[in-house]
Amino acid sequence: MGGRSYAAEEPPGHALGVTLAGLIGAPLWGALLAEGRRRAHRAGDVLLRQGDPGTHALALACGVVKVTYAERDGTVRVLAFRGAGDVVGEAAVARSGAARLATVEAISACEVAVVEKDRFRRFVERHGLSPVLHEHALIRLGESDRARAGRGGSCERVAQALLALVAAMGGAAAGPGVELAVTRSELAQYLGVSRNTVSARLREIGDGVVGAGRGCVVVHDLAGLRASARSDPRNV
Repeated sequence: MGGRSYAAEEPPGHALGVTLAGLIGAPLWGALLAEGRRRAHRAGDVLLRQGDPGTHALALACGVVKVTYAERDGTVRVLAFRGAGDVVGEAAVARSGAARLATVEAISACEVAVVEKDRFRRFVERHGLSPVLHEHALIRLGESDRARAGRGGSCERVAQALLALVAAMGGAAAGPGVELAVTRSELAQYLGVSRNTVSARLREIGDGVVGAGRGCVVVHDLAGLRASARSDPRNV
């Protein structure tokens, strides 16, 4: 694969940002999925654990995961959310003998392709993907920085984050009651605001639109959530 010939197709899950599938195109993404064995997960399952050896990477065929980092004092930070068309765990695979730097947990039903370390590295080398993986890592970093910048605690930003998760898990066309296994604290960490701020914004968006349950956020009215994402009711 010579030069920058990556397709500009928009894969499923694009609402969470630029995915690897979007950079390399559907044919090559399909070839990567074929390199691994398929595995299904339920919401709440830990797919990769911080500190474990990097024996394989995971290509997300469907569903949404959260990426978290545990500090030495036990504090857990939400670094990112990833959706279909993306890869997780590839950084440890690329560094020989390296331990995983973060934990990856499903926040919806997921299906992944488990690509063993040697197969993943050969695939990357065969198709000249090292530059695009580096580019993708930089894009991810920029997305995380933007999520925490600006009016992170506005109704608009909270609603946008929730809509991105719903869309990435394939629930954008679903009926009411889309359940996301993400807590208010995790949303707060991701947006760089307090849990109380997220709780207040959810109340302002309205109980008929979105509600917080035990260990989850439930979207009751997607149209109402889209309206909140377009215009902040507080007008700040």
